[in-house]
Amino acid sequence: MSIWYFSSVFLHIILAAFWIGGMLFLPLVILPEIKQHPDRIAILYKTGMKFRFYGWIALVGLVSTGLLNIYLRGMPFTWAFLSRSDYGILVSWKLLIFIGISLVSSTHDFLFGRKALEELQVSDNKSFKLLARWSGRINLLLALVMAFLGVVLSRGGTI
Repeated sequence: MSIWYFSSVFLHIILAAFWIGGMLFLPLVILPEIKQHPDRIAILYKTGMKFRFYGWIALVGLVSTGLLNIYLRGMPFTWAFLSRSDYGILVSWKLLIFIGISLVSSTHDFLFGRKALEELQVSDNKSFKLLARWSGRINLLLALVMAFLGVVLSRGGTI
């Protein structure tokens, strides 16, 4: 293996740690601490917007380094590889889960999360807050499954 491959894998792991760590940091650290804060909506908005910016950079970096890892490892990126080998099938699952993460993230970031913050400013109705919370949880679950599949792939590629 080349230094480029190891560098790509290293960056992939750092980006995954940032992505998952950020999704855990918001609900476990930020939200409990600002629950009674008078400016909690502004704090949540600023924190969410900042993480959203870097989170999307991380997602682009993850798909880029993931594809680069396949290439640098000498794996063919063909339908036969993705559908017939155990390793390729796991890569296919990671790609499908990544598409799911992208869709859930888009919905969470650009619809539910934004609407939830707007809703909290004007009323006690919390339907979008519930949707934002659950879409965030689903996204975290998908990210953890993705990380697990990454570990399986790095250890040989069969379950």
